[in-house]
Amino acid sequence: MGVPEDLIEAWNAHDPQRVANFYTEDGVREEFIVTHARLQGRAAIAAQVQMYLQAMPDLALSLRKASIGEGMVTLEWMVNATHSGDAEGWPAKGEAVAFPGVSVLDLSENDLISEERVYTDFTGLLAGAGLIPGVEAPTW
Repeated sequence: MGVPEDLIEAWNAHDPQRVANFYTEDGVREEFIVTHARLQGRAAIAAQVQMYLQAMPDLALSLRKASIGEGMVTLEWMVNATHSGDAEGWPAKGEAVAFPGVSVLDLSENDLISEERVYTDFTGLLAGAGLIPGVEAPTW
């Protein structure tokens, strides 16, 4: 396996520290989503992953496509989960959620993530939660 598959496997194992270990010690994960979190270091990244897993304990991440270049990887992914735990600004209602996203990973010389930029369509998240009438949740 390579970085894309191993990273997805770590998320699906629901192991925040294992996910964080894919980053350099001072690695950065910047989330261009509603929270626009900028996390630096493995501890901060693990804490954010833990928050997502508490909010969506059955989170399943699937990989649609990985594009690998010199020193970088781009991932297209999909989350399917049940929002059964509270997250900051997003109280739990028990709804099913499905949303696509893209992660752009810059890799260090030893194939650890030095920086990740995460983009997701919040409309997809709201549609997946049934909060936008008439909009279907995304599927692959």
